[in-house]
Formats: sequence, C-alpha cells, structure tokens
Amino acid sequence: MIERIMPVDRMEQIISVFGSFDRNIHIIETELAVKVIDREAELHITGEAENVMLAEKAITGLLSLAARGENIDEQNVRYIIKLVR
Repeated sequence: MIERIMPVDRMEQIISVFGSFDRNIHIIETELAVKVIDREAELHITGEAENVMLAEKAITGLLSLAARGENIDEQNVRYIIKLVR
C-alpha cells in the first residue's frame, strides 16, 4: 500500500470534484479501491500502487474540468475513470 500527496491550488475546485456529500470522490474510492482524504491544501490518496496512480490521473482530469468551470457530476466521474483505465 502506498500514499500519494497531491497539492491543490484552489479549494473551489476540490469542492467541485468531491461533489455533494462527497458523492463523486466516493465513486472514485469504490471503483479504484483507494481512500482519498482532503487535508488543508492537499489530497492524500492511499491504496495499491496502480490504483493510486489511476485515481491521481482521474482526479487530475476532474480538477482540469473544474478549472474550466464545468459542472462535475457522476457521469463525468465514471467517464474519466474509464479513460484512465
């Protein structure tokens, strides 16, 4: 098991990526068998090495969508997960 730390510049983007009641991040955690924790301006992702890498790519993609002002919903999350796999 490993842990990766992703620095995050803007909290607004994290809020968008996590979704209402953290729904979006729960999808990532379930689909990729990882745990994602938000601590201050960092995301801590833990799990098996390959799953952590996939989760990091998925979150990076979602952060990119959020930065462009797009609404992040379950469909976006599942699509990004398919892309990174």
